[in-house]
Amino acid sequence: MNRRRTIRWVVGGCAALALLPCGFFGLWFAASTGSSKGSPALAAEWRDHLASFPDPDAARAADPEVIVIRFRDGGWVFGRSQNSHGIWYRGGGTVVVRDSAGRTRAFFGHVCGGGQLGIGYPDLPNLAAFDKEMTESGFKEHSFP
Repeated sequence: MNRRRTIRWVVGGCAALALLPCGFFGLWFAASTGSSKGSPALAAEWRDHLASFPDPDAARAADPEVIVIRFRDGGWVFGRSQNSHGIWYRGGGTVVVRDSAGRTRAFFGHVCGGGQLGIGYPDLPNLAAFDKEMTESGFKEHSFP
């Protein structure tokens, strides 16, 4: 009886050790996969949220998730983005911004990490350069219905 119990413990321990790499690679897969498709529903939600702020300072003060980019010409954009990496992120690849021209726009594409609007914090001269950078980075502008 004692020998059977020992064999069961050894086999069970080996099985548990064999499952550790499976668990690790399962978590790694979940973290590395995701979506860059964006979400029209999340974009509409964030559009409405960002519309309540008159300027980047008010937005940043009220919402710590807001990212602000200021341009050399005095213009600005502020907005939110959803990381594309991780199956647990709703609407991965969504970027919604309000700009100094008074527009609120959404872009769908690959957002590599948080704390950025898809293109990081480039030193851009103006809003037109931001638009060009978004296009060149593979983002597609979403038209709100």
